[in-house]
Amino acid sequence: MKRKLLFILLFISIGAHSQTKPDSITNLILGNPIPIYEFGMPLTSCETNFENLFKNWNPGNVTNAREYELLDFSFVETIADSVKYSYYRNYFSGGEPVYCSVASFSSSSSKLKKLNGKIYNEETEISERFIRPGYIRPELFDQRGLPAEAKEILSEEFVQQARELLMREINIDTLNLKFIAGEISRNDTIKSTSGSVKLIRFAHSSYGFASTDSISQDYVEMFLKSDQDNSFPKGNNYNDLTTQKRRALALEELLIWRITSQVSFNKLVHFGDKVYVVRFRYHGAMFSVYVVCNPETKKVVMDTFFKNITIRTRK
Repeated sequence: MKRKLLFILLFISIGAHSQTKPDSITNLILGNPIPIYEFGMPLTSCETNFENLFKNWNPGNVTNAREYELLDFSFVETIADSVKYSYYRNYFSGGEPVYCSVASFSSSSSKLKKLNGKIYNEETEISERFIRPGYIRPELFDQRGLPAEAKEILSEEFVQQARELLMREINIDTLNLKFIAGEISRNDTIKSTSGSVKLIRFAHSSYGFASTDSISQDYVEMFLKSDQDNSFPKGNNYNDLTTQKRRALALEELLIWRITSQVSFNKLVHFGDKVYVVRFRYHGAMFSVYVVCNPETKKVVMDTFFKNITIRTRK
C-alpha cells in the first residue's frame, strides 16, 4: 500500500511501500490490480494507454467519475536531449504537477435467497473510490482554513524560502548526493468491536532518501518512529521542537523530497521517451496532467495523477 502524501508540516515519506496479508488475500480473490491505463486493449502504442483511460473512467471504476469531464489527450514532444530531460525532471519534482488523493471505502451485505427450493446466503461486496485533484504544496500558496499552529510555522519568510526551494532548478547530475535507506516491519493486532475476532496484520515497509547534505537525525527519527507506532510525526518528539526547528525540518523535507524525486525520475525516464498531456475539467476548473510514456514498452513511466489508479482483474 503506497503511503499517501502528507501535509508539509508533517513531512512526506518518499518511496515507502508496504504489503499486508489482507491485501494479498484480496488480490487472490479479486485478482491483481491493473493500472487504469492498461486495463482493456493490449498496449500496441503509447496512445492505447489513453484510449483505455478514457474508456475506463466511469462510475464503476471511479465512483465520482461524473464530477470530471475528460476532454482530450495529445502528444507534446519526445525527450531528445539533456535540456528537455532536465526540464521534465525539474517539472515532476516541482510544485506544478497535478496529484490525486484517493479515498476508498468497501462494505459487504448478505441476504437469504431461495433457488430451486433451497435457501442460500447471497453476499454483495460494495466498493467505492473517490479521486480528488490537487497540488503537492497548496499550503505554500493558500493558508486559508489552516489551524493556528500551521499558520505560525508558515511565516512570510518561511513561505518565501519554501517556494524558492520548490521552484529552483536542480541538476542532480552535478551534485554529490547522500543516501539513506532501510526497512521496517510492524505487526498489528486488530480486534472487532465485540472483541471476539482478532486479525494479525504484518506490514513491511522500505524507505529511501537522497539529499545534498547529511540527513539530520531529527528527520530520520521522525520517519522511523512514525512507522513503528503508526503515528506521524512522533508526538512528543515533534511537540518538543521549537517553531524554528520545525521550519528547518520542513525545509529539509522539501529538499529531500525534490532530490529523491529526481533520483526516481532518472531510474524511470530515458531519452526517447514521449511526453503527452491529458486535459480534464473538474467542478469547472481546468487541469492538465503531463504523462511520460516509454515507446518501446508502450507503458506510462511517469505520471502524478492517473498512474496509481487501478482496476481489479476480476469482480
